[in-house]
Amino acid sequence: MFNSINNIELKLVRYFYRMSLQDVADQLGISRQYLHKFETKQSSPDHEMLEKISEIYKVRTEFFSQEKSTVQEDQVHFRKLQRSKEIDKQALISTAEYIDRLLTNIENKLDGKVTLPVFELPRLDDFNIDNALDIERIAEHCRENWDLGLGPISNMTRLCENLGIVVISYDRHGENSDIDALSVTLKRPIIVRSSSKQSACRLRFDLAHELAHLLFHDGIVTGCRKTESQANHFAGAFLLPRPIMIKYFPNIFNGSRFNWENMSEFKKHFKVSKAAILYRAKQLSLLNESQYRTGVISLKNKGESKQEIEDKFIELEEPELLDSCFTYLAEKEKVYVEKICDDLRITPSFLEDLLSIDLTHAVYSKKYKIKQLNLRIS
Repeated sequence: MFNSINNIELKLVRYFYRMSLQDVADQLGISRQYLHKFETKQSSPDHEMLEKISEIYKVRTEFFSQEKSTVQEDQVHFRKLQRSKEIDKQALISTAEYIDRLLTNIENKLDGKVTLPVFELPRLDDFNIDNALDIERIAEHCRENWDLGLGPISNMTRLCENLGIVVISYDRHGENSDIDALSVTLKRPIIVRSSSKQSACRLRFDLAHELAHLLFHDGIVTGCRKTESQANHFAGAFLLPRPIMIKYFPNIFNGSRFNWENMSEFKKHFKVSKAAILYRAKQLSLLNESQYRTGVISLKNKGESKQEIEDKFIELEEPELLDSCFTYLAEKEKVYVEKICDDLRITPSFLEDLLSIDLTHAVYSKKYKIKQLNLRIS
């Protein structure tokens, strides 16, 4: 069995579950060093040990016989790279790899009967992303290219999916992770967003930020101050266009005081946080540094540093693309998620962990279909 086990898969799936060598070794009843030999191909587990490993990771034993290329770290755009814990980075890289495999399987099964949106972003040859004014122009260029006008973007998640990007929620790194979101540059790019955030406005800003990385930073290692600043600038300019801010911000700040009621209405209309509105105003010189600090302090004094009062009135956006694919395959092709899991050599429980979903009531689950049929018959 020594030659049949892909040691990379052993490490990749451990990273996915954010488990240390010691965590897994304790569950297996072996030493950390012994497990490390499996992962470095110095040794190989026997069949009984492989079954135990598979059970821990919710995959089939054949999963570890696959020879597949994996997503590389330079394809992944992390937020706050310097502060990110290694376990968080590796967990999300492995997540991206498994999503990519899932997408390949789904598109093969669709077999051209349903065409997913083609990923194609505008060319930026005439712009210089090191120039702040050009970033403003790129945001305006994108809005024009995608027929968005200057008004609020109703659903950032749907916009990204319509651009051919797969968006998923991820909740395995917890609220204390330094990673808010990431994007992965692939043939069909992926944006992974944190589902621990309960602010629709912050999630929308994260999506616009990751969209900037896909636009600006293909082949560039990101996470430094410069690339993060460029992505943040684009996100603000894209969600809050210059002409709109110049026209309406005087209703929010008249030169001496803030009108927080008007700020609240503006926020709910554009679905952008008050903190981001203040920063955008400073960026456009509609506020000076002192006025900006006053606004930030006011938010802090109101207890709105992390969660703003209007957030509860703005509905969280949910990804739809993968759900639609699963539903089509089940209803039109009689291909249920259990079959997809078999092809990927994983269990449905692994898929639930990967996509942060519950298959118990999913219409694309064969188990649910059988349950519904039995209910109707009885």
